[in-house]
Amino acid sequence: MKIGIDAHAAERDGSGNCTYIRNLLKSLLQIDDKNEYVFYTIYPHHPFYQAFKTHKQVQIKHPPLKAFHHPLLRIPLWMAYETLKDRLDILHVQYIAPPFHKGRRITTIHDLGFLHIPETFSRWEVWRSRILVRLTAQKSHKIITGSRFSKQDILSKYHIPPEKIEVVHLGASLGLRPELKDSEIQKTLQKHRIQKPYLLCVGRLNPRKNWVTLVKAFSQLKKKTRIPQKLVIVGKKDFDTREVLRSVHKTPDSREVRFTGWVPDQDLWILYKQADIFIYPSLFEGFGLPVLEAMSLGIPVITSHSSSLREIAGDAALLVDPTDPQALSQAVSKLIHSQELRKNYSEKGIIQAKKFSWISTARQTLKIYEKAVNGEW
Repeated sequence: MKIGIDAHAAERDGSGNCTYIRNLLKSLLQIDDKNEYVFYTIYPHHPFYQAFKTHKQVQIKHPPLKAFHHPLLRIPLWMAYETLKDRLDILHVQYIAPPFHKGRRITTIHDLGFLHIPETFSRWEVWRSRILVRLTAQKSHKIITGSRFSKQDILSKYHIPPEKIEVVHLGASLGLRPELKDSEIQKTLQKHRIQKPYLLCVGRLNPRKNWVTLVKAFSQLKKKTRIPQKLVIVGKKDFDTREVLRSVHKTPDSREVRFTGWVPDQDLWILYKQADIFIYPSLFEGFGLPVLEAMSLGIPVITSHSSSLREIAGDAALLVDPTDPQALSQAVSKLIHSQELRKNYSEKGIIQAKKFSWISTARQTLKIYEKAVNGEW
């Protein structure tokens, strides 16, 4: 098979789409030594692509002109032309595909957040997604999504036959790392100006991640019990970041909150491992990768009882109403003051995370490619 993959999201450090496509590409080439792959990129010199440059199965393509970097030109013009010229058997994209393609189209749709919480996206992104994601979904031969929750949501919003949507879980990618010396750990914490003990959150600085409610809950807890932990939020700037930061700085104890910005994986692994508790109160998720990452490292997790997070966390995390600061505050207090409970969730989290792997993601995805080409659906 000749498989084309829109890989440009691999260049966007700190996003879920980036983590997904990077791990999918690496895992596909670990298990597949037969098929030919074409990666459609924007910046082919990005460090992530270096490992593929000499790979016999991989061809890396990019637009010849900077004007084609914009999605309104890159996808319907440059990618459409290149994928037709390359005579692909399969084209795999995230969310939006070129309007014309002769081979089979596979689309990964992680979630429909732009329909449920449009206020956490730019107006342009909402407008574009409302039109083009629906059109892509309807034209795709198969849709891949990461949770049963997202499958049901796509079915209800787009009225697509259930057999057209495959649930393919994502994996945890931070678990296997060498143990580091205390001096190396301290150096990393100092680099990001973090002092122990601390509570950790990981996610873009977008209202969707619900950081303002979490900081209110943190302030309530500080006022009631004077816990020693600080709050560390790791994530890159995103839509409406200024408003998020402005709202956080208005709350009491905002000085106890540390925003690190984006952190590379080798540092992020250490920040996870040194945290007392991981908190992820997101309002809407199609999967929730940070929850799985924290659980894989044995960090007790508190997360939302809504969207896909209940499904992914199972009984291995403390689930709360993300819109209720008091519920969040009580959940954090409950874990902080019970070593036995933290140990329980830590052990359950490790077991739960082992159910998910990127190799499994790649195997299921490759099967979908093969069935598509063989005309099995």
